[in-house]
Amino acid sequence: MAAELLTACIGSAPFAFALERLASFGSYAWNEIKLILGVDDELRKLQRTMFMVQDLVDSVECSPLRFTRGSNAWKTWFEDIKKLSYDADALLDDISLHLSTFGSVGTAERDEVRKIVLSSTTLTLPHDINVLYKKLELLAKEMERLLMIESMKNRFSIVSPIHDFISTSSLIDENNVIGREAEQLACVINLLANEPEMGNFSVMSLVGMAGIGKTTLAKLVYNDDLVNSNFQKKMWVTVSMNFDLIKITKYMIEALTGNSCTLSDLNSVQVLLQESIRGFKFLLVLDDCWTENNDDWDEFYLPLRYGAKGSKIIVTTRSAKVSSSVRSYKTHSLQHLSDKHCWDLMKRRMLFSVEEQENLKSIGKEIAKKCKGLPLAAKTLGSLLSNSGSSEDQWLCILNSKLWNLPEDKIFPALMLSFLHLPPPLQKCFAYCSLFPKNHEFEVEELVLLWMAEGFIRPIEGMRLEDIGSKYFDDLYLRSFFEQDTNARNETVYKMHDLIHDMSQMVSSDICFQVIDMSDDYPLFGNTCHLSMLRDSLNPIHLKASEKNERLRTFLMINKNGADGGLLDNDFFSHLRSLRVLDLTRIGLSEFTISSSKPLKFLRYLNLSENKISRVPNSICHLLVLQTLKLKNCTRITALPEDTKNLSKLRHLDLDIKEQLVHMPPNFGRLTELQALSAFIVGDKKENGIAQISNMNSLRGSLCIKNMDQVTDVADAIEAKLHEKLFLDNLELQWVDLGNVSQGSLEQAQNLQDSVLANLRPHQNLKELAIKKYCGRFYPTWLSDPSRKITRIHLAGLKYCDSLPPLGQLPSLEFFCISNLPVLELIDENFYGTEKFPSLESFEVENMDKLINWEFTNTVDGMPRLQNFRIHGCPSLTNVPINLRSHPNLNISDCPNLAMVLP
Repeated sequence: MAAELLTACIGSAPFAFALERLASFGSYAWNEIKLILGVDDELRKLQRTMFMVQDLVDSVECSPLRFTRGSNAWKTWFEDIKKLSYDADALLDDISLHLSTFGSVGTAERDEVRKIVLSSTTLTLPHDINVLYKKLELLAKEMERLLMIESMKNRFSIVSPIHDFISTSSLIDENNVIGREAEQLACVINLLANEPEMGNFSVMSLVGMAGIGKTTLAKLVYNDDLVNSNFQKKMWVTVSMNFDLIKITKYMIEALTGNSCTLSDLNSVQVLLQESIRGFKFLLVLDDCWTENNDDWDEFYLPLRYGAKGSKIIVTTRSAKVSSSVRSYKTHSLQHLSDKHCWDLMKRRMLFSVEEQENLKSIGKEIAKKCKGLPLAAKTLGSLLSNSGSSEDQWLCILNSKLWNLPEDKIFPALMLSFLHLPPPLQKCFAYCSLFPKNHEFEVEELVLLWMAEGFIRPIEGMRLEDIGSKYFDDLYLRSFFEQDTNARNETVYKMHDLIHDMSQMVSSDICFQVIDMSDDYPLFGNTCHLSMLRDSLNPIHLKASEKNERLRTFLMINKNGADGGLLDNDFFSHLRSLRVLDLTRIGLSEFTISSSKPLKFLRYLNLSENKISRVPNSICHLLVLQTLKLKNCTRITALPEDTKNLSKLRHLDLDIKEQLVHMPPNFGRLTELQALSAFIVGDKKENGIAQISNMNSLRGSLCIKNMDQVTDVADAIEAKLHEKLFLDNLELQWVDLGNVSQGSLEQAQNLQDSVLANLRPHQNLKELAIKKYCGRFYPTWLSDPSRKITRIHLAGLKYCDSLPPLGQLPSLEFFCISNLPVLELIDENFYGTEKFPSLESFEVENMDKLINWEFTNTVDGMPRLQNFRIHGCPSLTNVPINLRSHPNLNISDCPNLAMVLP
């Protein structure tokens, strides 16, 4: 009950995120909060105040007062209410952290726990809540006065949202359209083609960000001569945000009949529409669609099934999710115009010629680049330049101004609708992206980790925060806030259009701040919660902080070039105690320390990658809520702190453990929430043995287990419980060569390694497996179990294995490589098993000195899908199966005896 009550009390997004984090501690913690807060009257008092403030905030949140037409008093009020919400979030974080220290103690008496909390010197909860209450009450009264002033101005309704319905017409002046000829032709061809239908009609979508020209392209297609000759009835309807089915259907009837429709219930209008199109081949354009609700569209389509076969619907939308919801057979994603096309479009808006005025022409072309391919921006800027006449100063002013500060701006109101349509968590995630520079290549996993650390991701029972965050990003991408691109390495990356980035800065200007190329310390912005420093300098940086930075939650260093000699003031962290995210990548740090007496107790994300630090201080293990620790390319680090086991909330450890570390810290297995771990290095003691990974069942992705020779007890291999690591896709098992040992010791070691490998038994869905320097003689039966889903196997350095397992019966195996098996002389038919490698696409054999013969009598069935076949360094091999000898992608090198018998 307490959870629901407090959630109802504190309705704004930052409060809600904090409360959901508190809820993760369970009902016991909630009961304690209720006891701490005291009598119900106090709870009700806080509840009434929060309801009032939230209702007032909601009435203005999406109004022109919020971003465009509000007075300075309103903007200041919004800054203060957001500041207060962050303070409340910090208070709840403090409660959460404090309760977590004893919330799991099942034997503690409630009265004793309450006494501990209330007597704490670090948590003055009743006082802090009282202060919060008074501040909220004061802001509520201020807002009432501001509303009264706005009413007196009588300029507009302050409680209405930004106008979200702008009716469009199908009429078009084609002389003012540039650069869409190819897309128009493609749309017309698709529109006239015979496509799969739903009933008698099919749907085509035009998708792209605001202002890119979706409506214009729809008009071109709608008025195309070929289109006109192929459809008997045509309708153009503006849908917009409010999907009012009755109203939209009435618009369609009016478009068909030319008369006003006075019907008012759904049944009547749908029946009338059904009869109006019955038997006719129709074309319907639904401009500016937003709803992603499948049920809405199913109901909308009901009367349209009575049109003639070949009827078509064109939907324009900013969201690929809408395109999916309307079940489009074809989706056209509009591309940006070139800078030249933007300049041509700008010139057509002017009432005078600039071709003979080289100075204006040069400035105009630079202004065209600000459009970043957006036709709406080109038209807006063209009109502004036209109004500015031939004044070079005014043209330069437009060139150097932020687009949202220009008069009669039509660009950002259009873009703002997309932002206001986002759910609150996505609004926060999008605004946070303003910390990154323009043209930044976003890594989805990295961005999600930052969102997690900031508390932006709302938990959903049964789902990982990382998966929810990835869905957040997908939603933003599908709604055109991000664009796919390809980098120099031909990898898919995500970027943000410059105007979308400008919008993110605009909506976050009161809490996010970006500092560019400051060589020393940074400004003291008391209201800033999230700060990034963008540097393109090799000069050393000396970072300082001040008490005025007490609210700072994010400190991001984004370095284009790595610096040398980076320094942190001794009291740097004492003034940044609210930090959730700290990124000091590539600033040349040679040492890093955190005070254990005043730790960064809220820090969830720490990135020290690409620095010169040689050790990670043990004081870092006091960061009890740390989720992500990145030490990538810190090549001088050879060990993790002894108390790493205390980082019980750690989920991601980004460190090249496989190459850098020589041992794991003791009791590392206590990090049961850890998901990303590149390697585990087996030690010779229980506190760092392989059994430490027993309960680390959240591990996913790839894991290399090194020094497997240190496993001296089969019971430890069983205790590792690899079969319970259900999220591991890639497993590598590494032993160390036994070297020169006596025959008796060798046999003993071989028997042990045979048993250890047989009892590791990873889970059935493992995709990739590598076994290296295994000194046993036999393969485990689980390796060739046909029920396994394994796709890649690499066997390397298996010194005593004189045969190969029957891997041909693995139905999903696509890649197989064997190398350095020094006693293997024969590949026999047993290797093919019963299925004969049905999915194998790549087979590599390397450095097999003793391999002589390769038997396989069936010349047809073996490896039917093989694409790449490589043999290297097999000097004794004399033959391969007949069906492989003439393989088109056969690659043989350093195999002299084989070369003589092949055609």
